[in-house]
Amino acid sequence: MADYSAPKGMRDFLPDEMEKREWAIAKIKSVYRRFGFAPMDTPALETVEVLEKKCGDEIKGQMFRIDDGRIALRFDLTVPLSRVCANNTFRKPFKRYCIAPVWRREEPQKGRFREFYQADADIIGCPTVYAEAELIACACEALSSIGFSGATVRLNDRRLVSKIAEGILPGNEGGLLRLLDKRGKISRETMMQEFEELLDDDELESREPIEKFATFLDSIGSVSSNSQKLEIAREYSPEAADGLKKIISLVGQYDKLLKIEIDFSLVRGLDYYTGPIFEITLSKEIGSVAGGGRYEGLLAMYGQGDSAVGISLGIERLLFLLKDKEMPRKGVFVAAVKDEIRPYALSVASRLRACGAASQTDLSVQTDLNERNLKKQIEFASATCEYIAIVGEREMKEKKVTLRNLQSGKEEVVTVEEAAKRAGKG
Repeated sequence: MADYSAPKGMRDFLPDEMEKREWAIAKIKSVYRRFGFAPMDTPALETVEVLEKKCGDEIKGQMFRIDDGRIALRFDLTVPLSRVCANNTFRKPFKRYCIAPVWRREEPQKGRFREFYQADADIIGCPTVYAEAELIACACEALSSIGFSGATVRLNDRRLVSKIAEGILPGNEGGLLRLLDKRGKISRETMMQEFEELLDDDELESREPIEKFATFLDSIGSVSSNSQKLEIAREYSPEAADGLKKIISLVGQYDKLLKIEIDFSLVRGLDYYTGPIFEITLSKEIGSVAGGGRYEGLLAMYGQGDSAVGISLGIERLLFLLKDKEMPRKGVFVAAVKDEIRPYALSVASRLRACGAASQTDLSVQTDLNERNLKKQIEFASATCEYIAIVGEREMKEKKVTLRNLQSGKEEVVTVEEAAKRAGKG
C-alpha cells in the first residue's frame, strides 16, 4: 500500500493541535504589537546567493534547493529581513515581527523537524543596547502570556567570547566556540577530550592550550554573581562588559523579578552575531526556548548597512511544552428541535455571527448540517462548544433561544443578542 504521509521531518496539524498553535501565536503576536513591533513577511523562497551570504557551512548543507540549486527555502527569518531592510528606507528604529515557517534539511529527531515555525522580533537602526533590553523584556512577556513564568535570560557577547577563544586557541577560534556551545550538554571530561582533538602535535606536546582551557572552565564554574563575571569580562573586552552591565540594568526596569545571568559559554550557532547574544530558558531540564543577538554588518552584505538586533521564540519547542494544555471549548451550537425549525436555526446562527463580528469577539457559531435529531445535536455540541442554543416553536415565536451552558447545565431563554454576548465572553 502506498505511503501518503507527510514528507520526512514535516507534519500535518490536525484541528486540536492547530487550535493550540493558533492560540499561542495569537498571544505572542499580541505582545509583539503591544511593544510597537509591526508585522512584515518575506517569501518562503530566496536565492541561494542571498542565503549563502552569511550562514556558515553547516546551514549551507541543510538548505532545501530547487531550480537547479539557484533558489532555496529560507532557513531563518533574519537573513531575508536583512535583504529587505538593506534595500528599503524605514523610519528608524524600525521594529518588525514575523511569525512564519522556515526549513532546514537536517535529520529529524524528537522535537526537531525540517519545517518549523519561528516567532521573530527585530529592531533595525538602533545602535544602543536599549534594543537588546527591549527585545529580552518583550520575549519574556510573550512567554508569560502563554503560561511560562520564571524564565532565566542567559547573556553573553560574541566579541567577548571571541577574545577568550583567541587567547586560548589562536588560529582555531571557531572550533573552540563550537565546543563551548556544547557546555552543559556534555561532561567536562568529554569537553577536555574534544578540545585536545582540536590541537596540533606541537600544541598537544606543550600542554599550554590545555592548561589555559582547563583554567578557563574552572574560572567560569567558580563564579556565580554577575558582578564577578563582569570583572572577568572586563579583562577581555571592556566595551562588551559595559554593554552587558547596561543590559542587565535596563532589563530590570522592565521587570525587576526577571532573572538574568551572564554565561561565558553561550555562543549561539549562527555566524552572523557580532555583539550581545542571549538565550531564554525555562529550567535546566527544558533548555532554551528563545534566543537572539546583535548582528551588525549583516545588512551591509545586501546593500545599505545598519545596526540590527533580534530575538526568536521557538514555536515548536513551546508547543511541545504545551502538549498537555487543555484548550477550553468555545462558541455556540444552534440546534433545531425539529426539521421545520431548521430554517429559523440558520437565521439565528447568522444573527449570532453578526453580533460576534460587531463586538469583535470572533464568536464561533455552528449549526447541524446532517439533519440529526436533537439528542445527536446535543452530543455533537458537547464535544466542541461551550454553549448550545436550542430553538423550537416557542423560541421561534418569541424570536429568542434557549441558551444552555454545556459544562454547568444551566439554561435560560434569552434574546439572540444576549446569547451572543454570553457566549462571546469565553
